[in-house]
Amino acid sequence: MRTGPKEALESRFDTRVIPYTRALGVVVLVITVVGILFIPFWLLFSLWYAPEFFRRLSARLTQNTVEIKKGVYFRKEITIPLSRITDVHLHDDPLMRFFGIRGLKVETAGQAGQGAGTEGNLVGIIDVVEFRNAILRGREKLEEGAQQAVVPAPSPAGSGDADSVLAEIRDILARIESKG
Repeated sequence: MRTGPKEALESRFDTRVIPYTRALGVVVLVITVVGILFIPFWLLFSLWYAPEFFRRLSARLTQNTVEIKKGVYFRKEITIPLSRITDVHLHDDPLMRFFGIRGLKVETAGQAGQGAGTEGNLVGIIDVVEFRNAILRGREKLEEGAQQAVVPAPSPAGSGDADSVLAEIRDILARIESKG
């Protein structure tokens, strides 16, 4: 993990992502059965593709966002506001464990449908637990700041009683109901 200007935390990725990407492609081709014929082509193609994918992979934690860049042909630049993050969890599968890497999923609120909520899926971050904890700490800081900003200032004594405020609200609601 590196910190840069404005206290941004840059993630670094393990080079074992390259052979993992190649192996994952082979596994997918084997599972499809028909794809077995394409394994030699994938292995040749992945000699260029896997390192290029690795080179373009980056994740950066700023004060308010997580910024993710990835992709070779179909490039993605995702900016996830910390305020929308609902969960950050680690995952791995047998192939990841074989290569000694883990994945990190950033889940957000406000999405629907299959696979909803996962905007960021990163595989192979070095010190992934530290990066996850930094994201969670950043989110907590934002939530604490928002709660402090929302807490109303105490009203001075004698500035108006609750009965008059409730009566005013009742009158406003009555006017709304009469128009609707």
